[in-house]
Amino acid sequence: MDRQRNDTGWTPPRRDGTSPSLPSTVDGSRNRNLGSDRRRRAAIACRVCRARKVKCSNEKPSCAGCVRLGCECVYPKPPRNGLQPSNESNSEVIGLLHDILQRLPPAQKHEREASHALPVISLAFTAVDHVFGWPVFDANRSDDWAPFCVLAATKMQDFQHKASPAIGTQQLDWDEIPALLTKFLRMAHTMNPILDCTTLMRYGRAVAELGPQWDSRTCLVLVAAALGAISSPFSSFPDTVESLSSSSSQQGGTASRQKAQSYYEYARRRFGLLGISLTSCHCYFLSGVYLLYTLRPIEAWQAFSQASSQYTVYLKCLATRRVTQTTDPIDSDQIPDEHDCHDDLRHCLEQRLYWSCVKSENDMCSEVELPRSALHALNFPYQFPSPPTPKSVDGLDDRQYFDTSASSATTVSSVSSHTVDIPDFKEIHENSWFNYLSELSLSKLSVRVDQAFYSGPPSAWASMDILDMISTARTFEKQIEQWQETLPGTISCFNKPLNLPTVSEFQLAPWLRSANIKLRVYRPFLYLLAHGQDRDWSINESLTQLAEKAVLICLDPLFNLGLRHRHAGAWLRCRDTACRAMILVCAARIGLLSRMALEQQAQEALKICIAHMRYWEAEAEDIRVARQALERMI
Repeated sequence: MDRQRNDTGWTPPRRDGTSPSLPSTVDGSRNRNLGSDRRRRAAIACRVCRARKVKCSNEKPSCAGCVRLGCECVYPKPPRNGLQPSNESNSEVIGLLHDILQRLPPAQKHEREASHALPVISLAFTAVDHVFGWPVFDANRSDDWAPFCVLAATKMQDFQHKASPAIGTQQLDWDEIPALLTKFLRMAHTMNPILDCTTLMRYGRAVAELGPQWDSRTCLVLVAAALGAISSPFSSFPDTVESLSSSSSQQGGTASRQKAQSYYEYARRRFGLLGISLTSCHCYFLSGVYLLYTLRPIEAWQAFSQASSQYTVYLKCLATRRVTQTTDPIDSDQIPDEHDCHDDLRHCLEQRLYWSCVKSENDMCSEVELPRSALHALNFPYQFPSPPTPKSVDGLDDRQYFDTSASSATTVSSVSSHTVDIPDFKEIHENSWFNYLSELSLSKLSVRVDQAFYSGPPSAWASMDILDMISTARTFEKQIEQWQETLPGTISCFNKPLNLPTVSEFQLAPWLRSANIKLRVYRPFLYLLAHGQDRDWSINESLTQLAEKAVLICLDPLFNLGLRHRHAGAWLRCRDTACRAMILVCAARIGLLSRMALEQQAQEALKICIAHMRYWEAEAEDIRVARQALERMI
């Protein structure tokens, strides 16, 4: 054995595969010292984190995990010389861990999976479901709250039936596509102007002349035609209980809805053939818009999620190609005839699609407890999409589709009958972008409101600092007022006498968004006033003032405009109506309405809320259950 030792002190392994013991040399001492240093530098996890097998933040006196769980944070005493005590048996260790686990609350799924860096599921504490669960309503959560939730009210067998391939769809007249695209651009595209109008019309004329193909351009045209078939003009006359009760959303317009569904089914047959391109992302996004038109929120979330996921891949591919200096065309589908401007146009389309996807996902996840896509984690460099120039609609004379008497006379006459005085498309296009940019700016404020007040369930408001909440609410009020002052006059109906029948859709949309955000700001204070204990007089006075503002907003007559109008926000308006009604019911139960002498106005508003939900409930099961629950409250 000594003969096998070389000059370096290394001993070869034995024949049995084991290694001989290391000599007591300087190197061995150094290895032992390094090991001791590692043991001294290693942090000792607390008993709770060790039992849960999660990483401990090692903060004193309590780590972050114990603070979140509300557990007592106990750190084990460090063993002497880095050695484990030999007098503690395995049974004692197991008993101690078992005792700790018994005191822990059950771990949530997203907590168990946090170590795998999965996307965090967004909890929709802003949803109307959580308002319904306020103690003041005495709701039986097992009987009433679960069906009130959108996910619980969704019938899976109906969902699977709707997701089946199109069978037996009616034959369509492709010559009517230009007229339907015109209707789409004037009535549906205005709220989400993500497309280039002239490019879409060029695609539509190609489909009308050559017939539908199996490419992404045809798919985009078919989805837009479906939206054009189902769209209807906005009526500014206030709705009443009588007008809402005299019909339902499924009475009238049956032929238009059937035609729209046929176009949509023809488009869905092409979804499986779509690749990774900007046009493909547009197809999925407009699919989500159509599904919201037909009050199918869960399917709409799936379409928006698909659009966002594909768009994330598209942006990553685009960034990689730029790094590798690849010069091949990126997306030939969106390259117009003018090659010298296609890069600028594509950049504008990319910006519009990003912000529309983010906004749509935020709107859906505010009412449904579903995850957001990876698109939200991207560091997008543009704060707002670049608006198009007036030249982008030059040459787009769509009046011909209102006056022609071709073979599609039925469709054309239906379009022209709704648009007697045809406004200039450039004016519509300009107001559309004013509205779109104002909506994006207000959506960012909405996210800040949710982060401030809705990061937890309503019961968390009782443990928050009330003075800080009041100060934050005042700050949000000022920001909303500043936002109102920046709106162009063509889309603003603030701070001026109103004649309700003259309010346009572009004026009503910003008001509704700001009113709903204000209700989210004031909602916590109504909750604290209804469920809080005795407080200082000045604090109670401030709470009452903010809660009264919530009541006054709910009674504003502008809420009664466009209740029967079918658009992408119809389902969200029904959910907002349910929340509005519960705020009024809560104010009545705590005596706030009687102190404000608004009991009669509140009763009339509640009747309109119930009639509004009954008008749409045939198309959305959660709206029907919500209406029944509200009637039991009243």
